[in-house]
Amino acid sequence: MHESVPLPGKKYKLSINQFVLLMVLVIAVQGTYLGYVVGMLTTLEKRFGFSSEKSGWLLSLYDIGHTAAILLIGYIGSHYHLPRITGIGVILSALSMFMLALPVLFYGTADYTQEQLLQKKEAYSVEMSCDINGRREISSQGEDCWREHKEHTNAFIILAFGQLFAGIFAAPFNTIAYVYIDCNVKQRRQSPFLLGLLTSMYAFGPALGFLLSSILNGVYTTLGDAPDHIGTHDEHWIGAWWLGFLCCGVAYLFLAVPFFFFPKTYKHPDSFHLMLENSRPQNNPEVRLTMKENITVFLNEFPSVLKNLLCNKVYITMVIAWMFGSYLIGGYQTYLPKFIETQYGRSASMADIYSGIISVGAIAVSTALGGWILSRYNIAPRSSIICLIGSWVIILISYLVGMNLGCNQPRVEGLSYVDYADRWHFYHNNEREQSCLEYCNCETILKFDGVSFNGQNFYSPCHAGCTEYNVFTNSWSNCQCAYGNTVDKGLVHPECDIFFGYLAVMMIGLFIGNLFFMVTMMIVLRSVYDDEKVIALSLASFITNLFGFIPAPVIYGYFIDLCCILWNRQCPNEQGNCVLYDNNKFTKVFHGVNAFFQVFAIIFAAICYWLSKSVKLPEEMPLEDFPETRAQEYREMDER
Repeated sequence: MHESVPLPGKKYKLSINQFVLLMVLVIAVQGTYLGYVVGMLTTLEKRFGFSSEKSGWLLSLYDIGHTAAILLIGYIGSHYHLPRITGIGVILSALSMFMLALPVLFYGTADYTQEQLLQKKEAYSVEMSCDINGRREISSQGEDCWREHKEHTNAFIILAFGQLFAGIFAAPFNTIAYVYIDCNVKQRRQSPFLLGLLTSMYAFGPALGFLLSSILNGVYTTLGDAPDHIGTHDEHWIGAWWLGFLCCGVAYLFLAVPFFFFPKTYKHPDSFHLMLENSRPQNNPEVRLTMKENITVFLNEFPSVLKNLLCNKVYITMVIAWMFGSYLIGGYQTYLPKFIETQYGRSASMADIYSGIISVGAIAVSTALGGWILSRYNIAPRSSIICLIGSWVIILISYLVGMNLGCNQPRVEGLSYVDYADRWHFYHNNEREQSCLEYCNCETILKFDGVSFNGQNFYSPCHAGCTEYNVFTNSWSNCQCAYGNTVDKGLVHPECDIFFGYLAVMMIGLFIGNLFFMVTMMIVLRSVYDDEKVIALSLASFITNLFGFIPAPVIYGYFIDLCCILWNRQCPNEQGNCVLYDNNKFTKVFHGVNAFFQVFAIIFAAICYWLSKSVKLPEEMPLEDFPETRAQEYREMDER
């Protein structure tokens, strides 16, 4: 194996393998941040009074910023020093992390004192108890609605820009850095393994983020003692949400420095054709275009570049297959914690842990192993597409099996299914038909606060006929519908021993199904010329984000909402969030939507294979078959 030859006149000690290792760490930090935001979303809602809709926008803004920047960064960045561009992106990503933590400086760590907390709990006891005297008018109209209308608008704006900038500044991570590695490996067969290793970190990272959010949710936001008589499960507990962003920002800064010590390119005697820095030779090598001039060149040349790529049938069909395959991450993995929590009665923290196990065990390890297999056995591009199709068929089968591995939803008193109307009905306006609720005035209760007694579930303490609340133990007692006993907080789910069977099916299916996911990126890179790789990968990421990652949460959220049978209305005339799903429908819809998109991914991968048999990929062409302009560039490169 040949040694790396650095550019003349300079000595570099850092190797391409060290660049790969550094990128693995950077992507691990990025993935940790992405998982951490999801894990801390509920805490941010509680701390700043954000609605669910605004929380959803916070998540989407990252992908919107990433999508907006990726084409421009990819095209302009290809004419500059790629490691330095990546290093600048890492530094700016660190600043975006610090911006996400900035609201803690303006609004403090918590929005109430211990005395205010006791007042909140006393107001809660009046709001949710059996109102024998009929003094309650409409519950959930005071505190929750006041918080919603008085939310910290400026804090939301700061967080929104932080998310947007985080997406923009991450653009070099999965475009420029990938191309730099692919163009500078000593042997082309090493590329799938190294790129697979990087991609696997996008699954490892979120698992670390869930773990970090789980740890910091157990640390009170002031980093000191919490107010008396509240624990981590109390609705007034606020975790140290801001600390995780600071940790990610510091990690980014630490990792940014080495990027500025890598060469613009490595010259290997067995490298493939054109080195990246010579992809656009100029008549006068001393003349360098300014950023403004490069943007002008981009605007003038991009339409023709775009046309060339869109007319590349192998490239575009694989990009579309990649786009549909991305719904596994953008849809299934995003809503898997919710599915496990509502379907199998696991706590939110345990649902995150199980989702992390699937992410690491079935997706991250599998992707890295698949890259190694492609490199170890030097599987040709066309044969690798066959492997990809076979593995995606396994994912499809696992979805179809998963459709039949659900549980029944918890039964709530007063909730019944109406056959002729094909809908669920709750006795919200007929509570007085129940003798234990005759004088409780529970029809004014809009907010869901489930309690249970001996396996019997109630919508709220009022619907259980409870009249006494202990602010120190956070418990309800003297509940008439529970024969005067104390009730437990939360719903009791029916016994269901199929969960670990479901976990095993999805682990096996997703492990085998993701073995060759790296083929999508490999074909994208192999189906274009070297000087097109940066913009080709940028365009692929742009399409995947625009039609995959951004709409996926919205599409899945819409279908999941169709499975809801009981809504939690925080305020009058509002729907609120779903507190109880039709589990049988949820199981079939959730996996059915996944299977739908997977079928299209398989179809376009098959079309790509069929088209690839009738064309030659650039790396298979002899030099005389290249377009005249590129052939001249390659000859000049060989002479150098």
